[in-house]
Amino acid sequence: MASICFVAGDPSGDAHAGHLATALRARRPDLVMTGLGGPAMRQAGVELLDELTRAAAIGPFDAARHARHLIRARHRLEDHLRTAHPQLVVLVDFGDFNLPVIAPLVKRYGVPILYYISPQIWAWGRFRLRYVRRYVDRMCVFFRFEEALYRREGVPVTWVGHPLIDAARPTLGPEDARRRFGLNPWRMTLGVLPGSREGEVRRHLPIMLEAVRLVSWQMPGVQSVLLKAPGVPPNAFARAARGRLELQIADGSPYEVLPLLDAAIVSSGTATLEAALFDVPMAVVYRTSWPTYLAARTVLRIPHIAMVNVIAQRQVVPEFIQHRAKPELIAASIVELLRQPERRALMQTDLRQVAKTLGPSGAVERAADVALAMLR
Repeated sequence: MASICFVAGDPSGDAHAGHLATALRARRPDLVMTGLGGPAMRQAGVELLDELTRAAAIGPFDAARHARHLIRARHRLEDHLRTAHPQLVVLVDFGDFNLPVIAPLVKRYGVPILYYISPQIWAWGRFRLRYVRRYVDRMCVFFRFEEALYRREGVPVTWVGHPLIDAARPTLGPEDARRRFGLNPWRMTLGVLPGSREGEVRRHLPIMLEAVRLVSWQMPGVQSVLLKAPGVPPNAFARAARGRLELQIADGSPYEVLPLLDAAIVSSGTATLEAALFDVPMAVVYRTSWPTYLAARTVLRIPHIAMVNVIAQRQVVPEFIQHRAKPELIAASIVELLRQPERRALMQTDLRQVAKTLGPSGAVERAADVALAMLR
């Protein structure tokens, strides 16, 4: 009986792995799927060896806090490789763990590796290419520039496009969505997207809420809505609930809220692409621990970190990173966007160009084709 083992270490990777597992199950109902991951994988029918997403972190310094959990997960995966003999392992993003720790382990047992969602080697980890060349049988990537990079390096690669093209679709019309989230159709709406990891939310939310307060003081008619990512513990948003801001809180999928936004304050990551697909002008914010930030500064090879800017190869949206992530700077950028329709329109034009590069629909199905071809 054919079997595939997934390893996904953060909520975003867990969600992508879950979609891929669902597509595989639709084609091969007899397929046995196991892995390290989270709730999205479990919901897709993957038998979890360990809930690895609880150890989600940014960078090696943050990951050190979860060392015992990561070691336990590795041991459980090794036991599974030894006893169950899966025919394919799909590593999903999470490069700080998957490349140096999991990939060598998997190859020790002679199992082929499909890497789904490239780690950001092009940004700050070209030294990781040695792991890719040595252990990965095929890369399956979301972006065209990643395909070109791996081809130049002699790594087997398939570009499938970005799954967001299919996923980023609202199920409610604008009027129904506004009623659901208590938003006034006659007022401008500012969105707050603090991230999908608990640590990100704890670092970003105080800054973002203070920026919202400053925007509200300068533009009293603006209403604000906080988008809670699935899987983030509710206590991470306690500060928002206690605040005196006029702030609606939207739980679950962001795709009902994003079409309603005139501007947004967004944590760097996939959320910037989600906002781009809905033409939402934005300011991008990111803070991590100082050791991780200082280490990243020594190896960062690109001038931007927001994916929309990386894809465009220029600054389409402003970035407020680490010491520049100050509420007054963020608020000034948002006020400028809200007060200047021509500024919003120009940014939206650039965001549409970025969205066009994400490829046609059907990315997950194409990734499933690659996985099944490797099984055969």
